[in-house]
Amino acid sequence: MPKRSNDFQRLVYLVRLNLAEGAEVAESTMMRDRLTKRFREVDVVIKGRVGSQPVVVCIECRDQKRVADVGWVDAMKAKHERLNTHALLLASSKGFTKEAEDVARKYGIELFTLEKQEGADLAQLIGPTGSLWHKTSSLSVDKVRIRVAIAEDLPVETVVTSPDNLLYLEGGVEFCQVKELVELLLKTEHMRQYFVREGKEEHVRFELIWEPPVDLTGRPFYMQKLEPKAFRAVESIRITGPCTFQIGRFDFQQGHLGSVQVAWGKASIAGRDAMAVATRDESGKTKFSVSLKGSVRSTEVRPASPEDAASVPKMGTFTISAT
Repeated sequence: MPKRSNDFQRLVYLVRLNLAEGAEVAESTMMRDRLTKRFREVDVVIKGRVGSQPVVVCIECRDQKRVADVGWVDAMKAKHERLNTHALLLASSKGFTKEAEDVARKYGIELFTLEKQEGADLAQLIGPTGSLWHKTSSLSVDKVRIRVAIAEDLPVETVVTSPDNLLYLEGGVEFCQVKELVELLLKTEHMRQYFVREGKEEHVRFELIWEPPVDLTGRPFYMQKLEPKAFRAVESIRITGPCTFQIGRFDFQQGHLGSVQVAWGKASIAGRDAMAVATRDESGKTKFSVSLKGSVRSTEVRPASPEDAASVPKMGTFTISAT
């Protein structure tokens, strides 16, 4: 996250990201002052289009112990009169004075206040438990064993491979090195979901048995034996190495930011601050975003369907074990 960000600004940014509907949303953006020609920081900038015209909406955030007064509203208006701002929104975690509200209304500036709710039904936004757990994993491969099938008078054999050993497709077509296949496998969404589902904090080593291993089109792999020369079908690939899993929980609060229902929580993931935000807009659409130190993952929240499970490639049997 940008150095000058704070929790309230991150919350506003993630809420607007969830509501963006195709617009570009950025945090702590530098915009050029038309008078001084210097750059000034704007907390949240939304870039979109109305018809064929580009539109820039800017949001400034204030997170202080006291309510925002008319002085802050005047200062933000003056600032944005010299920036390329088409619409200005102001968000205050503690609200606004009556005078500030009246003046903002006359300026045409929309105001937002974070209104927290105690004992609200979090299940509407983040599931029946009202909490969200996160899991991080770290894997390191130390050995790859490949079992090859019978070929003519050669028996079944298990080979301890080197990273640069080659794998082939039918007909002796070179496919890739063993290390390349293993790296690709461990980065797939299929594997990510598997480790998230099965990994536990007591696991210190993992074992993946891929059986039968095939490419995405279902073609089997082969290894080449040099003496005597032969291509032998790969029956299984066994990958082992050390692993760690860390599990934690986001502690959520709930409230409203303007007309948007919002739930938000913080956690530490692999030593990095993370914030999760779920929103429900006036139409009832729910979205979820997680911000982790410079990266954001956003998705629409909906129940899993049978089609989701069917869309996962059937890549064989995988196991994970602890020692």
